[in-house]
Amino acid sequence: MAAKTFIVFLSIVLFTFIFGFAIKHYRPETSTNAGIEDFPLQKDGWIGQKDNLIPAIVDMLNPTKIFSATYTDQVGNKVHLFFDYFAQQNVRGGPHSPRNCLPGSGWTIRGTEKRVILLRGRPIIIGRFDLRMGESKKVMDFWYITRYGETANDYMFKIYAMISSLTFKPNDIAFIRIIGVGDQAGLSALDDFEKSFVEEIYDHLQFD
Repeated sequence: MAAKTFIVFLSIVLFTFIFGFAIKHYRPETSTNAGIEDFPLQKDGWIGQKDNLIPAIVDMLNPTKIFSATYTDQVGNKVHLFFDYFAQQNVRGGPHSPRNCLPGSGWTIRGTEKRVILLRGRPIIIGRFDLRMGESKKVMDFWYITRYGETANDYMFKIYAMISSLTFKPNDIAFIRIIGVGDQAGLSALDDFEKSFVEEIYDHLQFD
């Protein structure tokens, strides 16, 4: 009996050591071809212009890739698209939660809700913020992408990243943010923009 107990105990210790060693040293291959240099600025009647990113913000986020542009449709509706990507080799940078960044920028989050968008027929649950700053009214859709799944929840995002590591999946991460005007025309334009560009985002980040 004592011998069996010792063997079981030794097996557990060996498994724990091997598993811990693998997590610490094993790095699954991840696509290093995630590219945004050719991300379209014209599609389905939308015309975009890249934004001048503030160097201090880029330094703070320290992304592997970053994209920011304002798009205008044929009747003048504007939508702002921002996304950044962090390769698993990037140990200095990481996405910042909009729940912290927006109030620090002067925006008030007046309401939150979940939305479902489709990626080639696959439903993705994302978050939507109702934003106010003085008389300005905006709506922001956002979500994180991990190799384990998508989420708009800050805690689930960290859990997904942890599970990716525990299951030896690549631990690269992306954050997507799409902002439109908060009136009826702006909401309709935001939906139209997402239908045109969500697949483009995934194709360029190569998470799908």
